[in-house]
Amino acid sequence: MPVALPSPSETAAPAGERLVSVEVVVPSGVFWAGEARSVTVPAASGTLGILPRHQPVAASLMAGRVRLRTPDRPTAELRIGGGFLVVDQDEATILADDATWVRAR
Repeated sequence: MPVALPSPSETAAPAGERLVSVEVVVPSGVFWAGEARSVTVPAASGTLGILPRHQPVAASLMAGRVRLRTPDRPTAELRIGGGFLVVDQDEATILADDATWVRAR
């Protein structure tokens, strides 16, 4: 069952804004699924940023923070224990060993 993001801010996506469809999957199922303006992940080769129209990519992920800039929130962060990322056709799938939300500072 998808987990809700922390409380939203008052920002909203402009009509027609292109977004990335994101799914974060852990061994127990889908941790979170939704739309994002951008996604930043801790790839094994360094920090990797994903925006709409990103070139297809597959990457190993290290333990660290995933940042999701969603249309209705400035930034939400979750901590993963490593995993794998696949991006294709404005869709990003994060297969993570585990995931937990990081509280806003």
